[in-house]
Amino acid sequence: MINFENRLANLKNRRQGTAERDRLEKGMYSYYGDLRLTEAHEKLHENAAIKYVVGSMAAVSSESTKVSKDEGERVASTLLDMLRTSGIYAEAKMQGSVALDIHIEGHSDVDMLILKSDIITIQGPALPGTDYSEPSDTRPMVDIVKELRLQSEAKLKSRYHAAEVNTRGAKSIALSGGSLKRKVDIVPSSWHDTHDYQRTKLEHFRAVKIYDKDNHALIENKPFLHIKKVNDRDAQYSGNLKKVTRLMKNIIADMPDYKKSKAKKLTSYDIAAIAYSMNESLYCSQYLPLTLLENLRSYLLIISYIDDRRDSLIVPDESRKIFNTEEKVEALRILYNEVNDLAEAVQKAINPLKEKYDGDVLRNRQVVFF
Repeated sequence: MINFENRLANLKNRRQGTAERDRLEKGMYSYYGDLRLTEAHEKLHENAAIKYVVGSMAAVSSESTKVSKDEGERVASTLLDMLRTSGIYAEAKMQGSVALDIHIEGHSDVDMLILKSDIITIQGPALPGTDYSEPSDTRPMVDIVKELRLQSEAKLKSRYHAAEVNTRGAKSIALSGGSLKRKVDIVPSSWHDTHDYQRTKLEHFRAVKIYDKDNHALIENKPFLHIKKVNDRDAQYSGNLKKVTRLMKNIIADMPDYKKSKAKKLTSYDIAAIAYSMNESLYCSQYLPLTLLENLRSYLLIISYIDDRRDSLIVPDESRKIFNTEEKVEALRILYNEVNDLAEAVQKAINPLKEKYDGDVLRNRQVVFF
């Protein structure tokens, strides 16, 4: 049995921080009330179950998101200036959940790529019309980005001595505490110009190579193509792709630990890819938001147990299958069961006398926003 009042309390803490933290951030040290804002889903004239579903789909406040973005850009800008004093030239780009506005925590950490700006790699052969020249630095690119990583570690430790600067991560340097309002992950990397980028000069086709400290290797991915394709499809379906993504992430966040540890084998990237692959199932009226819950439940059921359908699904940038490990398949089935339980509990809250689950109850239930 789902306790939706508890879920709403947890959701509020994720989205706005605890009441105590909020008071401290506002300097209200002697006040004991709850000063947090009342959000739109909390004002609905609906039961707690519907408020939870609608709230779980909603974007975190633009003010909180701006703080995360500003903090990431501030740290990155400071690092770029320090690197420049050592003759290392780089630029910063944001990636990840905050960049896509699919984060579910008000105090969300932010990922900042720190990319070498004066030397790149390309997909060969170089296409006609390009003007690439041989670099003066003839070291392997992996060694060049390793230097960027080591210099970034040293400079961040010297600059943010009051904060925790965790350099143990294979792909990122994590900063938290001290004067920082948000956790910031710094990801040393380099540009890789694909043929699509060489042909079009559109940045979303440009790949990056992230330095893997543990294996002394560069790992290629296409974060800006992922962002572009997710944003485009989300716009096509009136924001519903991101709503479904946030819903799944909140459901996982509210799982008991023994389930959550397995469900988290699905990364935020994977979860967005699942929502992206729903296609027409993302369509619904803004006044019928519970349709998205039912459509998600039905879709997860299909891909959980029809192997061919699941195995055909690829991530938005088409670099790999979504479910490329057995652990992710297990995580998918755990997520499906939780979504199914949620849908049944919401139906029970709407119609306590109805014993058998009927998806049309959710599909036809209007929610009026004031």
